[in-house]
Amino acid sequence: MRTIYVCIICLSFVLAAEANAPLFDSRILKLKFEDRVIKTADYFLNREVSIDPLGEGIGLDPDPLVSTTNFDCTTYVEVVLAISLSKNEESIIQNLNQIRYKDGNVSYYNRNHFMVSDWIPENIKTGLLSPELMNDVFPKEALKKGRRRLNKTTWFFHRVIDLLDKKGKGLKEIISALDEVPESNGRKEEADFLRADYFRANTGKMYAMLPKVSVIMFIRNMPSIPTLVTHMGLLVKEDADLYLYHAPRRRPWRVSKELLEDYFKEMDQHRAPIQGLLLYKFHRSSNNL
Repeated sequence: MRTIYVCIICLSFVLAAEANAPLFDSRILKLKFEDRVIKTADYFLNREVSIDPLGEGIGLDPDPLVSTTNFDCTTYVEVVLAISLSKNEESIIQNLNQIRYKDGNVSYYNRNHFMVSDWIPENIKTGLLSPELMNDVFPKEALKKGRRRLNKTTWFFHRVIDLLDKKGKGLKEIISALDEVPESNGRKEEADFLRADYFRANTGKMYAMLPKVSVIMFIRNMPSIPTLVTHMGLLVKEDADLYLYHAPRRRPWRVSKELLEDYFKEMDQHRAPIQGLLLYKFHRSSNNL
């Protein structure tokens, strides 16, 4: 009951603070789900990008549960999808929680922090995403196995210490909070990803295989990041081109729309270019979620 109450407070706060940024427009219901996603993604272009802007409103991460003006790459996709799924403003929070948290139960430890081991399987389980592209559509020679060591318990220890230290909590409180960190048996992330070089060399073939809109995740070999996925967004087919909608961590720190190939070329200049992609279409029943 407390969670529901806090969610209502969070939503009311956001609506009051962002009166010129409504969360819902009933006219969107006339569109098919994929078109609703595109319209909503368009609406939030040029909004501010920051690091980890949302939380649970209480507890370890008291940042707002929802915002329409401030995103990172994950929360941009989550908010766009939550609004696109909703039949009215009241259902936005429920849909957002269903996307972001295991079984929709709002807590820091239930949040789908890890794309490969949490976010993807949970959103396949709810019927939002379909694994069809990765499992059945893309040719086997285009796929490569990706693995990263990931100790979730250790990751949570570091996050709890960082979050409480920022709040100015003392050593006693931090140690007490660490006692509540759940133990995890997970020691790695593993997934078959679509090779970026194959995708770029066969763009026409890939274009034909893709739906109008899909969730796209990027894999780069970055030792400082313990997860396979380093960035995500929405991939949209438009006028025979592929456009990436995303919230990138770069100047001018704004939600943007750009050609996917332009983003590839930008990442080619980094020491860790894009190695691969994970792509997920929306389940046919997304309209009914």
